[in-house]
Amino acid sequence: MTFIQSKLRRLTAATVGALALMSAVPAMAGVIDFESIAPSIYGGTDVITESGYNMTVIDSPAAGPSGTGFAGAIGNGSDPFLCTVAACPTGNASQFYLGVNDGSLKLERADNRLFQLTAIDYAFLAPVGGLASGSYGQLTLTGKLASGGDVTYAYNFPALNSQGNSPFQTLSLTGFGGSYFSSVTIGSCLFDVNGACANPLAGAENQSQFAIDNLRVAPVPEPETYALMGLGLGLVGWMSRRRTRAARANTIAA
Repeated sequence: MTFIQSKLRRLTAATVGALALMSAVPAMAGVIDFESIAPSIYGGTDVITESGYNMTVIDSPAAGPSGTGFAGAIGNGSDPFLCTVAACPTGNASQFYLGVNDGSLKLERADNRLFQLTAIDYAFLAPVGGLASGSYGQLTLTGKLASGGDVTYAYNFPALNSQGNSPFQTLSLTGFGGSYFSSVTIGSCLFDVNGACANPLAGAENQSQFAIDNLRVAPVPEPETYALMGLGLGLVGWMSRRRTRAARANTIAA
């Protein structure tokens, strides 16, 4: 084997390895679906862990970040006794998270790396049954960037059906999901008579509530993965140019 052949073989092997890593990057994405966690209720500062992510329950704005009041729960949509006063969402017979009493939920990776939140299933948890059809507020997402800045998006809740229940819907986070965050805080707000959305809403305290499920998340690839991806693309280009030159040489010789 000549020196050039040996070098080419090593480059080819490196290219194959880099391309394998490139194809594996999308597989790093995951889904937080709350199925591994037993149904329970949570107070502010409680931490829920699933799929390599920590979720910290946050009490109402009135209680402050150190508040420990009832602010969240994990329930099963197939449980007929899940909601006795509030109107549970429809269209989800699996387990999901309920943010209650003006509370919110802070999502972070357990290893503190950056991540994306690209989609989420969501619904409004109506505080009582029998409300008229319509959208009563918004789901709010606030992402903390690596630079320390915040990015906030708000999405109208699905309109209540004729029985006063909110259907679960899938929300594709096209804009919000394009950024990498160190944390994402998920909350809600209610519309006032002027269409502004507030939490708490005066006269309707502890009624900003939401339900979420199937959080599609993806961590930032390791720095060495980026390097190998670049190496793979570079080697593919180098080999393509080499084949082109060889083909031209054969054409001229012919």
